[in-house]
Amino acid sequence: MKIRIRSAFLLAFVAIGLLPVAIFTWMTYERTAAHELTEVNGRNLLLAQNVADSLTLYQKNIRTAVDVAVTSLQQNVETQYIHRLLANLKIEDVSIVSPDYGKVLYSTDTKRIDNLEFIDPNLLEHIKATPVSSRLQFLPVQKSITGTPTIHAIGREGENFIVACLSTDYFINLAEKVSFGASGHTVIVDQDGNILAHPTKVWADDAKNISDISAVKRLMNGETGNENYYSPATKSEMISGIASVSGTYWGVIVPQELSQVKAKIIENLTPLFVGLVGSIIAAVLLLYFSIRWLAKPLENLAITLKKQSSTGLPMAVPPSQAETSIYELTHIVDAYNELTATVQQNSEQLAKQIFEDALTGIGNRAYFESESRKQIETRLKLGKKGILIFFDLDGFKEINDIRGHGIGDEVLKSFAKSLYPTTKKFMDINFRGLPSAHPVIGRIGGDEFAILLPLPENTDAISGLCENLRRSFPKLIEIGGVEISCDQSAGGALYPDHGTNIEDLLRRSDVALYKAKAEGKNRFQLYDTQGVLGGKSEILAAVLNAIDNDELYLEYQPKYCITKQQVDSAEALVRWQHPEHGPIQPNLFLPAVQQTHVMKLLGEWVIGRALKDIKYFDEQGLNLNIAINIGAEHFSADSFIPNLVEQTSVAKVDPNRLQIEITENVMDASRDVFSKTVSELQAKGFSLAIDDFGRGFSNLTRLASVPVDLIKLDGSLIRSAINDPRVKVIMQSAIEMAHSLGSKVAVEGVETFEQVILAEKSGADVLQGFYYSRSMTPQNFNTWHKKRSENSQHAQVEKIRNSL
Repeated sequence: MKIRIRSAFLLAFVAIGLLPVAIFTWMTYERTAAHELTEVNGRNLLLAQNVADSLTLYQKNIRTAVDVAVTSLQQNVETQYIHRLLANLKIEDVSIVSPDYGKVLYSTDTKRIDNLEFIDPNLLEHIKATPVSSRLQFLPVQKSITGTPTIHAIGREGENFIVACLSTDYFINLAEKVSFGASGHTVIVDQDGNILAHPTKVWADDAKNISDISAVKRLMNGETGNENYYSPATKSEMISGIASVSGTYWGVIVPQELSQVKAKIIENLTPLFVGLVGSIIAAVLLLYFSIRWLAKPLENLAITLKKQSSTGLPMAVPPSQAETSIYELTHIVDAYNELTATVQQNSEQLAKQIFEDALTGIGNRAYFESESRKQIETRLKLGKKGILIFFDLDGFKEINDIRGHGIGDEVLKSFAKSLYPTTKKFMDINFRGLPSAHPVIGRIGGDEFAILLPLPENTDAISGLCENLRRSFPKLIEIGGVEISCDQSAGGALYPDHGTNIEDLLRRSDVALYKAKAEGKNRFQLYDTQGVLGGKSEILAAVLNAIDNDELYLEYQPKYCITKQQVDSAEALVRWQHPEHGPIQPNLFLPAVQQTHVMKLLGEWVIGRALKDIKYFDEQGLNLNIAINIGAEHFSADSFIPNLVEQTSVAKVDPNRLQIEITENVMDASRDVFSKTVSELQAKGFSLAIDDFGRGFSNLTRLASVPVDLIKLDGSLIRSAINDPRVKVIMQSAIEMAHSLGSKVAVEGVETFEQVILAEKSGADVLQGFYYSRSMTPQNFNTWHKKRSENSQHAQVEKIRNSL
């Protein structure tokens, strides 16, 4: 850490004169704080134990009340006393349930019997999976159909189950009775760490899980005592008493903000502090004015030099801007100006001839490598470190394809012009006073740039710092009155940690850059030596090797036809079992393959393997249609349709069994080529689907001139439509418009029963998602399909769904 000269003088005098006073003040504060914290801990623990005792009595009363209610139900005796008892204990309903399908046999809520209700299938499965005894057990809180938190207490009565539904009102009312000070409150959680009562109403209404908090973890282990922890609700450190409720694994926390306890301590010591602070201020002011005349000239010179270096080029400093009566400082300014003149003259000539990038005017790759080698060598000798950040512009190919290379060049020039001022400003803020180092910036080629950044000795959170630098670069660039997106992905490699020469650092930062793109783009990724395939070129070679060595295979995710009420097709998804790294997720290698010749080879392999799997499914009695994903490069190739026809013919598979899935961006490259390819595919008997529709900037009107067979709505729509009426209207309108264009609609990402019902009511034709199954190998798909057809319980669920 670097400080000013006047600050150094002040610190020295203050340390000598006031250090004893500071030590005395600190010791007084520590003794007072220890005494106060002991009292607070004892009080909070006592309050927590009192609440826990109340909850122990409450759960005993619940067991007694449920036993009485069950007896009255079996004997067909209904009294107002029982209902008042249940209401006082916040028991909403007591039911006797059949273990077969969860039918409600008896209930204190007569409407459930009149309506022939079944309990929720998930609750029934949970009850069956729970070792149920005659003693009533309490399940973790969960949301009811109405959205309110509900606790189910379960037991057994003969062959039947007892289910009691409790609201959390009792817990909330009990917790509200225990509050003190400005922030003292009570929190009650269940055995899984879900909130039963909390002063933050939204958390209580949502039964938020806070099991990651240390106090809750101890409660889940049945502990009682004191605990300090960080509260996400108040965003502060808390001091608390905790107590477990025997017989239920519920837990009680009585916390108070630690800052308020400390504030009280400070308040008690304020008179002492005021006197000491007054003395310190007087001493500091006296020292400040005494040494100001000594340090001011040198500080003025440093400020002047810093302002003039913002352009990244050495500039002469006029003596008038650093006036001083000290001879040594005047000599430093003169020597610096002489050195600046020489450097400027030599560097300008050399940079233009060898090291200047012709398009952007900044340093080229040769400049970057040369200057980086010098800086790395110098800093390594001094035991210093730094980082090479390699980045490019996300979506730059689309800018060139759609807007033209002229606009693309203007984007590169504008972006490159902002690099040095932005980086210099970032260093001035984060690495103030870093000696003998400056950022090295260059254009490596195309839309790729690199920065060699020196780092201080004790730099923490490197990824966060680099991400902040990346975010400082322009996100939008205006060209001819039009704003163009200019997001960047970046990867970094440290020296000496990841290499000590520029070649290794460039290669490894390129590996990290690719990982950043694979995991969503517009982000920074630090190089990781574990579990990486390498950069883009290494991945392309590895994928080709995987095709040759049969390391790839296909999995299939079922697609449920609403009209036929059965699974009649599946989507083929490529998977990779690497001999060294094990399973590799598609998002780690498919982005590198796209827009390369390898995409065509991979697509041909997928078609061949899918045709083989169709024959396997036919042998197992499954007449499945298969959908395969085809990349833009493969789809637009002249050989795509002839090869596809030849492969299906050799495999003796009817073309209408194969559906080609493409994403919307395939239409953008060349609409004429796209329309022609679609027409030829459909004429040969193949069907076409547009995948991931609704992700990003979708427009149904673009499909009006191209009759596709199926439009697959992205899963984000159905997930948002459940809770957002506006998204629901958008989804339903998209389905209606697609039908009006003659296309069927598939809804992807269906994960819950509620989403299934919404998709059906909205008019969807096909459903796909985890609600039915994840992707499976052909063998597992066959087993799953047979079990699903034979599963009588699934038939019961379908029956319930039809009734709804």
